Amino acid sequence: MISDALLQSVYLFSELGPDERAQLAKIAEPMALAGGTPVFRAGDAATAFYLVKDGSVRISTISAGGETVNVATLASGAHFGEMGLLDGAKRSATVETLEATSLFRFDYGRIKAVLDASPPMAARLYRSFAQFLSHRLRQTTTDMSYAREKNLRHF
Repeated sequence: MISDALLQSVYLFSELGPDERAQLAKIAEPMALAGGTPVFRAGDAATAFYLVKDGSVRISTISAGGETVNVATLASGAHFGEMGLLDGAKRSATVETLEATSLFRFDYGRIKAVLDASPPMAARLYRSFAQFLSHRLRQTTTDMSYAREKNLRHF
């Protein structure tokens, strides 16, 4: 079972109270995967998001030219796969374990049931998701600006 301390250390859940985190702990499904195991692939249906307990994962995508682009490496306490909870779209990237990794899987349907039963909890959790995704978008904008600037210097 997932510990309350781990849930509380993840800022997505930090605004939730102990009872609310306990509800999420009940639906967290533990997974133990060997290194080199895909968690999901780009284009798969999105059905859950994940929290890394131990180990690490690599998020990657394929460029228009067919090359693998490493987007991020995540370790203990990081989460991934949350976008599909909000938009229902298919996976935009592939996630693969880099070593033996323990994860917790949060099924979207089970999360939605918990949140539907508690609108105040839902508001706090969705606000945390929005802040996280806003931060990620700002970082992506910075990265794109840097990449464009770097490419322009070569012309």
